[in-house]
Amino acid sequence: MLLFKVLGGWIRGLYLMGFGGFWLAISYFMSRGGDVGMNPTVMGAGVLGGLTFAGGVVIIIRSLAMTSERAALPEGSTGWRDDGVRSPIDTGFDPDAAIARYLQNKPQPEAAEQTEAPHKLAPAPRAMPSFGRKQV
Repeated sequence: MLLFKVLGGWIRGLYLMGFGGFWLAISYFMSRGGDVGMNPTVMGAGVLGGLTFAGGVVIIIRSLAMTSERAALPEGSTGWRDDGVRSPIDTGFDPDAAIARYLQNKPQPEAAEQTEAPHKLAPAPRAMPSFGRKQV
């Protein structure tokens, strides 16, 4: 789940940086043009672009900071923790012992069933279907 938050932050941040860069470029080229000068519209476009670009940078930095967070474990959970130390709650289950018990108690196939199988007759071949009137 953290992966989606981080990737979403990067995508949102890049989108806002692109949007802000667009408005910064528009305000720069409008201020360079002839007799327009620095009117309030050009300044507003520049402020909008600067704030949006800065917001995108902040979102990317915040999502990069989330990558160093460790995933929180639920209270009372069993199993291995992120640092490799066994948790204090241990069920005592040994998977190797369980497999050994299963193999020891597994029912063995009887020898009579194995010897009878090859001697059975193969089923009779089916007659080919025919079209039209059947003759006897």
